[in-house]
Amino acid sequence: MLAVARPEYVIIASPPRFHEAQAIAAMQSGAHVLVEKPLCITVSEAEAIEACAKQTRRQFTMGVQRRQSRAMRAVKQFIQDGELGTVYHSRVWAGHIMSYAWGQYHHRKEMSLGGVLAATTVHTLDACLWLIGAPEPLTVTASTFRRLDKMKSPHVSFEGTATDSTVEDFGHAHVRFADGSSMSIEGNWLMHPTKHGNGFEILGVNGVARDVAPYVELEEGTKVIPYEFNHEEEPDDAVRQEHVEFIDAIRGNGIPIVSFQEALTVQKILVGIYTSAESGKEVSVKDLA
Repeated sequence: MLAVARPEYVIIASPPRFHEAQAIAAMQSGAHVLVEKPLCITVSEAEAIEACAKQTRRQFTMGVQRRQSRAMRAVKQFIQDGELGTVYHSRVWAGHIMSYAWGQYHHRKEMSLGGVLAATTVHTLDACLWLIGAPEPLTVTASTFRRLDKMKSPHVSFEGTATDSTVEDFGHAHVRFADGSSMSIEGNWLMHPTKHGNGFEILGVNGVARDVAPYVELEEGTKVIPYEFNHEEEPDDAVRQEHVEFIDAIRGNGIPIVSFQEALTVQKILVGIYTSAESGKEVSVKDLA
């Protein structure tokens, strides 16, 4: 296809196992590339994609679903302007109500890097990291668990049986950053019904930014004061808007909304989570490959 069609823009939406080879092949053929999350399987694969993008001078971005929100962009500007004060901790959680991710490979570790954290929580993780300025992660401590094949009456939302799953459907992690802040991350594909199954909280010295209205609550002494944002109207289709903005960047109008540094930061945290969970120990991000 690359040789015959010579596309200008390629979207890599295959299982993560194939992302590195396909992204590099697309860029070497002359195409600009959007790689769907998670970026790939290892940190070294991510670095190889970055090296190819630089060598071929092709535009790159990662497919995630939260940055297109105009309200989120208003919160980012608010934090960037220092209105929330120094951020010292953030919380991220995301998953599904009693359902694995749709598709034929998310439940297979050899194809997908991991389960709920890599496939679902990654969207909220990326958004929160973006809001706080993508600080450099230093260490990750994590634990994971698979409940599906241990349940009395599991609901299987993929082709096969519960015992076919080789990924986590629950995971929790703690990340320390170079700027002194920290983050807790939790993912769960088998949540009980809840109104807030996905979200984040960003704790700053002046207040809290949340993923549910009112996005920011500031403090005056013991008083909590909601802050209301004025922002542009939200796009009708966030995924379409993602591609519109990347095509604009390809044409020279702006830059990709996800930089490689940001995509690599997400990749390092995900790889750190699974490395720590497997070893049962805290891991240093700089030692990840």
